[in-house]
This record gives sequence, C-alpha cells and structure tokens, in this order.
Amino acid sequence: MLAPPPNYAPGKQQKDSIVEQLDRLLAHPVFKNSKRCPIFLRHVVERTLQGETDHPLKERSIGIEVFGREAGYDTNHDPIVRTTAGEVRKRIAQYYHEPGHETEIRIELPPGSYVPEFFFPPGVSEEPSAVAHSRAPGAPVWLAPKWRVAMWCLAGLVLSLAIVFSGTALERSRLATSRAVLDEFWGPILNSSAPAILCIGQLSVDTVQAGPRQDEQKTVSEFVRTTDHIALSDGMALVDLAGFLSKRGKTYRVQGSAATSLTDLRQGSVILIAGFDNSWTMRAIDPLRFHFVHGSSGPNIFSIQDRENPSRNDWSVNYDTPYARVTEDFAIIARFVDSVSDQTAVVAAGIGENGTISAGEFLTNARFLEQIAARAPRDWAHKNLEAVIVTQVIDEKSGPPRLLAVHFW
Repeated sequence: MLAPPPNYAPGKQQKDSIVEQLDRLLAHPVFKNSKRCPIFLRHVVERTLQGETDHPLKERSIGIEVFGREAGYDTNHDPIVRTTAGEVRKRIAQYYHEPGHETEIRIELPPGSYVPEFFFPPGVSEEPSAVAHSRAPGAPVWLAPKWRVAMWCLAGLVLSLAIVFSGTALERSRLATSRAVLDEFWGPILNSSAPAILCIGQLSVDTVQAGPRQDEQKTVSEFVRTTDHIALSDGMALVDLAGFLSKRGKTYRVQGSAATSLTDLRQGSVILIAGFDNSWTMRAIDPLRFHFVHGSSGPNIFSIQDRENPSRNDWSVNYDTPYARVTEDFAIIARFVDSVSDQTAVVAAGIGENGTISAGEFLTNARFLEQIAARAPRDWAHKNLEAVIVTQVIDEKSGPPRLLAVHFW
C-alpha cells in the first residue's frame, strides 16, 4: 500500500463533500429516528476532519464529550460509547445497502475503532479521482491514484467469488452447530410426549384496583381491569419461547401462574416465565444456588443471590431508580428436574422487565446458548443447569444478553 505523503491534509473541497454526505446520512430515517447515533457520528467525523491530535478519539473522551459522562466514569460498567458505535455501524450498513447510494461518498466506522474512514467514488471531487482514507486518530487523510482503486475493486471481486463458492458449506456448518446447541438444551422438553406448559407471571393488581372481591362477585368492569393481567415484557418472552416451540413442532398450552396448579405441573414439562410476579418460578428456584431475594440490602432492592457467595450484592436492581436511568438488568435461566413435580422445568425470569425479555432471547438463540456450551461439561445435555445473565439497558431497551455465571449438577 502506498504511504501517505508527509503532512498531507485533504483539501477544502474534500472536507465540504464529506460534511455534505454526513448531513445526507443523518437526514435519512435510519439515523433521524435515533437519539444518540447522529450526535456520535457527527462528533467523530468532524473531529477526524479537523485533524486534532491533542484529544484522540478514545472511548472515554467520547463518553465525556458526547454523552456528558464524568471524567472518571467506569467504561466497563457504562458501555454507552461501544454500544452506540455498534448501532452506528449497523445503521451505516443499512443506509448504503439501499439502492441509490452507490455513487455517494462512503463514511465507514471500522470495527474496533472510533475513527471514521471516507471513500470517494470517481468523479466526486475535482482533485484526482480517489479514495480518501483516514488513518489513526489525528492522522491526515490521503488520496490514492486511480490504478490502486482498480486493483482494490479487482481484489474485492476475487474475494466475492471465493465467498460465493464457500458460503453454502459454511452456512450449512453454522446451521448444524446452532441446531446442535439448541437440541442439547431443549432436548428434555422437545422429546417429551406431553404438551409443554408455558406458565407466565400475572400482575397482582386485584387488591389495588378493586379490593379483595372474589371473581364471582366482580362486575364485568372490575374483572377486565383486575384479572388475568400480564406484563408486556413477559409477553415478549412468551412470544420468543412459543415461537421456538412451534418451529420445532412441539405442542404447548399457555397458562397464567395464578390459574396453574401443582396437578397441572405434574402433567408434563413446564416453562416458567417471569420472576417476582410468578409464584411458581419463585417456589421452583428457591432451593437452587441462584435465587431471587427482595429487601436483603434495602427496602426496594430486588436481587439475585448466590448461595455459594451470599455476600455478593451486585446482581441487583433498585426499584426506586427512575426507569429511564436503569443501565442494566439481570435474569436467571435454568433447566432442571423439579423435585416437587418430578418434571423438567425451564426458567426464563428477570429481576426487571428487560431481564425477562433477555432471558427469552437467550434461551431461543443458539448464539447466546453457546456461551453456556463453552463452559459446560461434555454430558451437559443430561445435567441440570442454572445460570445468571446480564443485559445492558440503553434508552429503556435491552441489549444482547451475556452470561455471568453457570452451575451444573
């Protein structure tokens, strides 16, 4: 690759063209409907064009300058910059994938970097037709000649052909691996002849809105307002789990936790959705290593406790925290033979709503279950298991779940 000329800087026309493309990009719906992505992308592009070297584009500096974090904030606990950068990359790819953008300047954010790169198609500027490419933080943008652009295109064509020939085999291998890890976890449920029960938590609103009246004494209005309510987050987990079972041809029925009896649970395997608002979940996991507790470190602190490390209190959510300021949530996932019903039970239960959503996502996506398989003994498909996962919460939305701890027995 040609070395950039010393002290080279893009001309004003190149800078103006890049800024115009940035405005065009941010005006598109893929960016316009986001709060954080536009300010992030504008900041890193403008800083790169300025060529500043005193304050390089690092995670902490962006967190401070763009998102108003304090100078000493913990980037591991608050990954807002990494999360936003990942979202920006997705939105950029979506924008340029749409027809009509092929001849525009490309603004890219390489993985692992916060320094954008700029690619000029032929004919964009009056200077030699070129590709403008940014270097390390603060380095100048340089221009490559036409023949090098042609060689890059040829190399890309060769690579594309290689991908076409190998893609089918790779995809088959990936699908086989994904199905294997799902089968290892879900085998006891899928291989059972009896229909599974999806037992979902029910909100306790009866005494709040209508008083402790029996169902037969309630008016229609009271019954509609107070009976058979579920949280939206629990419903989202239910959709993921029911959809997975349907794809595998497994029959199931859905029941609210209040309407489920021990007799029901003895009829076949059960999937328990939600934690604190599902009494069957609380009963089933109470004897296990990881279990839910309330009030152990404060009147409104809801936590997951580890019996092997009872002093640990960081798997917690303070319910007094404004919801918009919640940054993470935790959940328990499990598969075990319940000693009371003598049937296989699967648990997908969060401390808060984002935890339950992520638990449903984790259990139905091979990419996440592979985190357990990587730590599992060889015969883990025939063992009981219980795990704790975490999800980062950005703009009140849960991010990809991540495994924190797992126990087999």
